[in-house]
Amino acid sequence: MALRLDGTVIRSDRFPAPHAFTTRLGGVSSGAYASLNVGFRKGDPSENVLRNRELAARAAGAPGTIAALKQQVRDGVVVLGQAEEGDALVTDRRGAAIMTYSADCNLLLLADAKAGVVASVHASRPGTRGRIAVKTVEAMRVLGARDIAAVVGPSIGPCCYDLYGPVLDDWRAFGPRFLSARAGKTWLDLQAANAAQLAEAGVGEIDVCDLCTHCRADWFFSCRRDGDETGRFGGIVWMEAR
Repeated sequence: MALRLDGTVIRSDRFPAPHAFTTRLGGVSSGAYASLNVGFRKGDPSENVLRNRELAARAAGAPGTIAALKQQVRDGVVVLGQAEEGDALVTDRRGAAIMTYSADCNLLLLADAKAGVVASVHASRPGTRGRIAVKTVEAMRVLGARDIAAVVGPSIGPCCYDLYGPVLDDWRAFGPRFLSARAGKTWLDLQAANAAQLAEAGVGEIDVCDLCTHCRADWFFSCRRDGDETGRFGGIVWMEAR
């Protein structure tokens, strides 16, 4: 998929709703969180994160304040306004921008432009194992979505995401086709796993990003590369108010 850098955010030209994936560029945080950290972390003052979210909204062109959840690294899907914790956020409110955030986990954006239903998904390895992409599509259909398109955004790629131990054994049972062997290790393609779930759920148009967050230290935060106390980038989506 051809993504383009638009200022400090990344966009897909094929996705039918206004959206953006933020990068680590253009924020106010410093040190390990430099600079556009949009996730609340104990090493970065809250006022920095709030300011970064304002800057992210401005860079994306999003209306008003961005809504986000307290993420659980699981497979919970939330309709905007119904809960504060989860890993996928869905809304049919036009003019409401929503975001999930990550530092290696896969971010998915979904939209039915005609129905006015959008979703932002934090698809971690446990979330993907719990089929969060399928569950998000089901939640969107409850709100009236029928013709859903998706963009599978940046994440750690199969070049850098090695699994081992019980986690590897679990994935061999769950999704062996998303594993590959190289250099004596086994590697997971998280983007392909989520794209397959979206296709299984009946999503027609699926763009799959080939950017690896671990490789691109210039654009993205990465827990696998830098440790857990690093920043978070976001996936933002909304439908314009009529």
